[in-house]
Amino acid sequence: MENSKLVSLPVTLKGGENYLLWARTTKAVLCGRGAWKHIEPQPQGDKPLSEAAETKRYQEDQAVLAILQSSLDVSVLEAYSYCEEAKELWDTLKNVFGNITNLTRVFEVKRAINNLAQEDMEFNKFFGKFRSLWAELEMLRPATLEASILNERREQDKVFALLMVLNPAYNDLIKHILRSDKLPSLDEVCAQIQKEQGSLGLLGVKGGEVVMANKAEHKVEHGFSNKSNYRSYGDRSSIICDHCKKPGHSKDRCYFLHPHLRPTSNSGPNKWRDRRGPPRAQIAAGERQEQVSTTLRQNDGEAAALAASSEFVRKADLDALIKSLKESGNSITSYSYQASSSFNPNQLVKASKPLIVDSGASHHMISDAKLMSNLKPALGDVVIANGDRIPIKGIGDLRLFNKDSKALYMPSFTSNLLSVKRTTSDLNCYAIFGPNDVYFQDIETSEML
Repeated sequence: MENSKLVSLPVTLKGGENYLLWARTTKAVLCGRGAWKHIEPQPQGDKPLSEAAETKRYQEDQAVLAILQSSLDVSVLEAYSYCEEAKELWDTLKNVFGNITNLTRVFEVKRAINNLAQEDMEFNKFFGKFRSLWAELEMLRPATLEASILNERREQDKVFALLMVLNPAYNDLIKHILRSDKLPSLDEVCAQIQKEQGSLGLLGVKGGEVVMANKAEHKVEHGFSNKSNYRSYGDRSSIICDHCKKPGHSKDRCYFLHPHLRPTSNSGPNKWRDRRGPPRAQIAAGERQEQVSTTLRQNDGEAAALAASSEFVRKADLDALIKSLKESGNSITSYSYQASSSFNPNQLVKASKPLIVDSGASHHMISDAKLMSNLKPALGDVVIANGDRIPIKGIGDLRLFNKDSKALYMPSFTSNLLSVKRTTSDLNCYAIFGPNDVYFQDIETSEML
């Protein structure tokens, strides 16, 4: 342990959600350096250690303790810094975060496995999450051949399956049930749900109305081909964020992931704002139904998924941007070419309208058909701030740095809008804004595109 000060553990313990990964990697590091004996000491018999041996043992134990403490998150370290020996700290963390009787954690892991979806995630990263969840579940539920334990787990799985599909209005009841040392039977849980449903009327919402409202919301959500663009502006109290676990918003509106959406100081918990200023283009399927009416009829599945939305555009913002570019001494064509040098220069020369990099647009909106290929017809419109509707004429491919990106064909637009969100997502790159230029940098190779 002479070089113990150079040891750094690969995983930082933040709580119960990553305890299994932390414990396994930490054990591997300590075993590799011959320090595991301080976590699981071997019996020494009745022979006492000499003063020099005891001093050396204490020194090595403190070195292992320092290694463990350096791998703890600040909040965890503050809570358990009182532990004076490595074994004491290890056992304490195991009792707190590795409790195999923690029904709440078992439920959370099973729900996470049930809701896990690859979507656009790379397979290796997705499989890592998948395997990590199963490994934690196996730790919480070790393999056994005892019939009583197997029957108990089968009954628990029935209860867990029911709790996963309950209306969010029963979240408080679910937490109360999972706090128990022993999970109630399915019949007992059903009885508690019936009681809770009757008491929901005291909060101003009847149980039947809650269930029907949930069914209606579920039905409307599945009516849109692009579910990620659907947001309900009704009662947000029943929405739970998958990232921060706080009510009132969904993951795509979480200001921990999107700081510009942080609520203002004088707004309520369910009011959100965009700090980037008024959005120039916002995809908002079903977002404000009293203002937006989307009538897309497209048989092509891929085209429908992209075009099934209405968008808000402030024409004043576009005019102001064009004016500011002219005043700065840079022509719009020059700015467009620097911002999107992936296009063929001949295409840019032939383009009759400027190309503008828009950080507020969710999709590319191109008015020059020369910049697009594989153009397919599509129906729909974009509602701008003054209430006018600008029609969507089609959907096609926009060539960006030797890659195709889907774009909306909007011939009535005065400019070609290049979405920063769509570009960085499709090309897996960063968008770097300078005073007069915009550059795109590949995330994997760090090369400028």
